Formats: sequence, C-alpha cells, structure tokens
Amino acid sequence: MEKKQNKRSRPSVKDLLGHVRHYLPSQGPIKDFIHHNTLHMFQDKGLTFHEAVRQASRLYGANEYLPIAEYRARYAAGRIGEHAIGEVLRLEGGDSDRLRESMLHGEYAAVVRRPSFRDQGYLADIVRSSHIILEEQVHPIVYRLVANYLDQGIAAISLSEHEGSFWQILRAQLVVARPFGVSAGAAELIRAFDAEELIGKMLSEMLPANADHDVFLLEVLMAARGWSGVIAQIEERPESLNYRRPISLLEYVALYLAVLRAELNHAGFKPDAIAPENPNLKFFKEESPVEDEAETVSRLWHESMEMSFYLESIAVIASNAKSKRSRSAAEGKARLQAVFCIDDRECSLRRYLEELSDTIETFGTPGFFGIDAVYQGPYDAISIKQCPVPVTPRHRLRGTIRGKRKISASRVELNFWHRHANRLWLGWIISTVFGAVSMVRLALSVHRPSKSFATASSFAASDDLADLHYERPDGAPQSDGYFDGYTVAEMAERVGRVLRQIGLTRKFAPLVVMAGHGSTSTNNPYFAAYDCGACSGRPGLVNARAFALMANRHDVRALLKKNRIDIPATTLFVGAIHDTARDEILFLDTESLSESQASQLKDCEALFERALLRNAHERVRRFAIVDFPRTHEKALREARVRTEMLFEPRPEYNHATNAMAIVGRRSLTENLFLDRRAFFNSYDPDADKDGSILNGILTPLVPVCGGINLEYLFSRVDNRIYGAGSKLPHNVFALIGVGNGSEGDLRTGLPEQMIEIHDPVRLMIVVEQRKEIVLKVIKQNAGVRQWIENGWVKFCIFDHHRGQFFWYDSGKFSVLGTSGLNPPAFNDSFAAYDHQRGNIAPALLKRGR
Repeated sequence: MEKKQNKRSRPSVKDLLGHVRHYLPSQGPIKDFIHHNTLHMFQDKGLTFHEAVRQASRLYGANEYLPIAEYRARYAAGRIGEHAIGEVLRLEGGDSDRLRESMLHGEYAAVVRRPSFRDQGYLADIVRSSHIILEEQVHPIVYRLVANYLDQGIAAISLSEHEGSFWQILRAQLVVARPFGVSAGAAELIRAFDAEELIGKMLSEMLPANADHDVFLLEVLMAARGWSGVIAQIEERPESLNYRRPISLLEYVALYLAVLRAELNHAGFKPDAIAPENPNLKFFKEESPVEDEAETVSRLWHESMEMSFYLESIAVIASNAKSKRSRSAAEGKARLQAVFCIDDRECSLRRYLEELSDTIETFGTPGFFGIDAVYQGPYDAISIKQCPVPVTPRHRLRGTIRGKRKISASRVELNFWHRHANRLWLGWIISTVFGAVSMVRLALSVHRPSKSFATASSFAASDDLADLHYERPDGAPQSDGYFDGYTVAEMAERVGRVLRQIGLTRKFAPLVVMAGHGSTSTNNPYFAAYDCGACSGRPGLVNARAFALMANRHDVRALLKKNRIDIPATTLFVGAIHDTARDEILFLDTESLSESQASQLKDCEALFERALLRNAHERVRRFAIVDFPRTHEKALREARVRTEMLFEPRPEYNHATNAMAIVGRRSLTENLFLDRRAFFNSYDPDADKDGSILNGILTPLVPVCGGINLEYLFSRVDNRIYGAGSKLPHNVFALIGVGNGSEGDLRTGLPEQMIEIHDPVRLMIVVEQRKEIVLKVIKQNAGVRQWIENGWVKFCIFDHHRGQFFWYDSGKFSVLGTSGLNPPAFNDSFAAYDHQRGNIAPALLKRGR
C-alpha cells in the first residue's frame, strides 16, 4: 500500500521534463543562428558568472577556465599586467601575497573540470553494466528518425509528408515497416503505448524503486544534448521552422528510451546493476558547488586577464577624453553622416572614414534600425523576420519586381537537379555524365573560385528587388497576422525613436547613409551567424532601405518636426548594405536622385571605397596564410576570394575578439584604435535628462551584446563542450543543424574557426552619463541589473560632468584609477597594426591620413 502511495505522489513525466528541460542548450535551427549566453539556464536561476561556471562544469564536464599554463604564459609575455593582478587581489581581499604565490607557482591539474552527467549516474551505470555503446546502437537510430521527420527540404522521402505529430506518424509508420534500423522490440513498445505511458513504463522497469527520475531524465537529455536542445526549442517556438513539424521533448525521450530498452533486452540488463549512490543527485541539491583552491587560482588568473584589458581600455579612453580633441564634423559642419549597426565589425570602417575626412560623422545603433517587421520577397514562399528575436513583429514589408525576373545559370542548374535527379534514367545520366563534369568544376574551383549556388550573399535581396512596399493606409486591416506596411504616424515614430536615441536630432548633413550589414560566404552552414543579429541573423539591407525611404517622406518629416526633429528639405537619406566579409558596399534606391544628389553620392561612394580598401588591409592581417607586406588592392582581392572558396572555413572572423560595448558620444572614442573589439551605440547624455533614452538603449544592448560575448567566451574556453569543434567534418542535418560525420549529435556553440583568435574576456560596458542617472536606470531595470550585479558583464561609467570613471563591483560604484598606465600612441591605424597578427592593445591615434 505504501509503494502505491509513493508512486501516486511522484510528479508526472511532463512535470519532470518541464523541470529539467531548462538545462538544455537554447540554440535553435541554424537558419536563425542567434548568439546567446551559453549558460543562460544558470543565469536565469540567479547564479553569478563564476557560480554558473562551476555548476555547468558539473553538468557538462566542461573546462571552467583556460588552462593555468596558458594564463601564466600570457603573464610571462606581458599580456597580463602586474597592475591588473594587484587590482584583482585587492578586490578579492584576504592574504594577497599567498594568493599571488599560488597563482605564479602553485601546482594544480592542467585544467579545472568536474565529472559530467555523462561520466556518472544511472545512465552511465546502465551502459557500463550492459556493455552497449550508445553512439553506435542507440543514437544513430534516434537521430535518423528525428532528422527525417524535421527535414526542411533535403530528404527525398520524409516522415513529415504524413499528417499528425511525430509520435502519431512514427506509430503509423511502424505498422507498415521498420525504417532506419528500428528493432522489433522498439517498434513493439512504440506501437503499444503513447509517449508518456512508455516513459513511465521505462522508468519503472529500468531504474531502482528509489531512483530520482528527474536526474535520470536529465542524464538521457545530456546524452545527446544537441538534438534534445533543438527539439525543445522547436516545441517552444514552432515558428522557428519554415515548415512546421509538431514534435515534443516528451516524444523524443519516449523514442530514445524505447530504442535503449530494446538494446538492453538483448544485453540481458537488470536494474540491480545500477549503483545505489548517484553523484548527480547533488546537482539539484546544491545551487553551486564550493570553490576549491585550484578553482580559486584559475578564477583569479581569469579575472586578471580580463582586468588587464579593462584597465588598458579605460586608460586610453580617459586619455582621449582629457585631451578634448574635436573634429570639425562634431561642430555641425559634416557633409556626410553615416549610421551603422553597433556591430564590432563596423568599428574599423568608421575609424577609416573619419581618418580620411574631417567632414564625416558616424553613428551606431542596432542594425534593424527600428524596423520591426518581417519581409517577403517577390518569389519568397514565406515571410522572414528582420528584427531582434525578442521582438514580435506585427508588420510586413513586401518586395515586388518590375519586368521579367533575372535567373542566374546556377539557379537554373540547381532547379533542374532538384526536379530530375531522383528519376530512374535521368538520375543515372546525371550521376554518371554530369557527375564527372561536376568533378572538373570542383577541381577548377580550387584554383579559380567564383560565386555559385552554394554562396550566401548579403546582396542577394537586391538582385530581384525593384519596389519595396512599406506603406499602408490608416485603418487597413491585418492580413495573415501582419499589417502590410506602416502608416505615416508609425513611420514617424520609428524614424524619430532611432534618431533621438543616437543623438541625431539637429545639424543634419546633406547626405545621411543608413548602412546595414551582412556577410557573404560559400558552403558555410553558419552563414546566419555572420549576418546581422539585430535582423535575426539576416542582412540588414531591407531595414536600411525602408528606414531611408521613410525618412525621406515629407509627411513623415512634418510629424517629426512637431516633435523637435527638424530634417532640412536638402537632406537626403540613402540606404546601403555593407558586406563585412567582402568589404563591399551597395547603395540602394539611387535611380531617382537629382543631379546634385547624384554628385554627392558619387563623392560618398569614393570615400567609402577608399575606407573599405584600408579596412580589408587591416582585416586580412589576421589570416595566417596571407604574407606581409601587401598592397591594399591585393588585400581586398584576398578578402573577396575567401568568400567564394568552397573549402574556406574562415571567410571572416565575425565577432571574434569582441570585448567591450560603448554607449556615448563619438567624441569619447574617435581617434582611438580599438582593434575591432568594441560595439558602439551612439548616445547623447546631455539630451537625456531622466535616463529614459539610456534605458531604451541598455534594455536590448546588454543581453544582445552580452550574449554574443558569452557565446564566444565559452566556445573559446572549451570548444569541445561549449563549441562546435572544427567545421571540417561537419555535415548539415535536415537543414536544422550540423554534426560530425553522418550520425553525430548536433553541435552547439561556435566552431574553432570562428573563435581561435578570441581572448575570452567578459564584455565591459562603458556608459557616458552622470552616475546618478545611470544608477536610477539600473535600479529600475531588473533585467539589466541582473546581468551587471551577477557579473555576466562588467560595467563602467564615464561621468562626463565629473570627468571620472566609476567601476561597478559588489553592488557599488567606486572610482577607478589608471595612474601609471601610459597608453601607446601611433600616427595612424596602419602604424598600430603593421606586421601584427595578434590582438593589439587599445591605442591613441594622431588623426593620420
């Protein structure tokens, strides 16, 4: 009677999965590769950064920090300074001399790592006692079934062609046949029970009576956390797939346990083989394991590495602020104003534009430019999101074609193959005759690469586009859940909000360029990770174009004037798209310009071309196979060829080396060489008396830039667990994700080729504003406060009225001194990076030409 009562008191399987699913990766399908905090599950529980690192190591078996030997090597090379170590030990408290001695000379394991859920526990005991190999006997069957069902367009025959949920289709299919190696025993279990019943049966049969079911279920999910994580994301956000596939984590676990149970029956498994003590039980009982001495030393080394960079950066910004150097553009004499995304890759292009001309002002804002919409091109079957993931778009933009559509030869070829390759005779001809031709083409592409159907181009949306429909009349109803376009009032609200946030409300230049960005690469499953995160992993071409068209309207400007934003009639907004991999720029909607406007734009294009040449020269230095010295033109050719190579895993380094985000006026950072490591969000502190504008900036900036930074950080600290490993053995599964070989688990995080030059330091956010206003914003914004107070990002204020920097630590701000630090100075950008491969310390520039 007592046993029955205990069974009835257990939580349901759905409740158990609801409890443990929180610990799964949150990376969704690769078409929308959005950067996020790898350890978001621990951040949401309120753990600090270092507490989460320890707890995650217990769950995943990941390295907590870099190897101690690597920190000591950086110290020996001068990349971790004595000043930084002293500051970290001062903040740590305790016996500084003893801690410093332990850091320099203590003997510890090469890297700090804890046993993972896969190393121990119920599932590990089951596998050891039965001598089965999950990766060979269970995972391939599960992966094939799930991938085939979720397939988004590459499978010849898919389970999803039938109606119903995954479990319903699977049961119906197993009545007819047993695909992908499903055993008779597994098929019988699946046909006989629904998903929840089957899991309950397996839990009672496979585990001891007193076993902790939520721990076992988490062990099962951790055995293939890539697939588990993506299924959980699809279940929560079915719209993340272009072609929806109803599947649940409950169904996935039921399938996994059915296949596992069938294998165990062959192996003669008995539940009494499971050890009575499960070390994984501690995971739920302790919020965070206690830090031992090796962890303390590793943590102090890591904080010292970070502090070295923070102090160098603040010292150079402080020196620049004290010099009060100004440019004529800052005095309202700009002939050109360019608004870029806050993306760190735009850091160097903005610097070169300013080096080349005293009459240009540059600004930074999230690259969707306030256009919270989906976009449907003239031949698109579905609408795609063009705004940040947390934003729910209610508007749709449409593209239409004038005249006949231009179809490239590669697209005709691709369509032919898709239509005919699976037919008996044409399939044979294609595989024998055209297969040989393709081999020749592949060989030629090694020596003479060119764009092909495998190339994802940031300019693609401009190839077919002629007209952008973005306007709708007042009162027009929704269609398919979206308003088709914006009313004039809605346009004015979005244009005004962006201009007010970046501080561009007066002294407009004759030409204002809204420069979105994207990236071109070939044969790259991570292409969405290289585009604009603010546009949900897509190029910002449509957003830049829509903003410029709206800002040029007389009725929009009339409404803006009522809100104290007076755009002169002589000011022209032009949309543009910057390809960060090819260092190309395309200006949009230039057909109807007047003669004087066309002349202005021609000068602008010439300036951008010169800046892009220099930008490519600086970028290409990071590629080891490119020799020094080289001309700017050769560097640009090298950058562009890399984007066309089928076998090139590094078309560019994307956000690698990102380390700070600066919210303030450009005068705070102009004439600084920050080595493409900074996100820039323009902000005029004097125009924000109550902090409302700052609150609007920090609310998206902190989680977005912080998420980018942490995904790079953790992928660099342990690429084996948090990252995706090398791109080279990756295959695309079902257009959902990538895995090694043909039957591996989905890989999460970033591949080696995106993070190998990255220094894993947490993002430092520098805000230019009075301390009292910033404190008010932080207190009122719980989401931002949690990031800062728990150390997921570091936070610093430049109080421009006091002329002081304030550092946030342990719940309070203190004055941060940088005395004794003398920032390096160079004549220009070239002098700063000349013949340097590695990351360069922040430096002052003397406005070189």
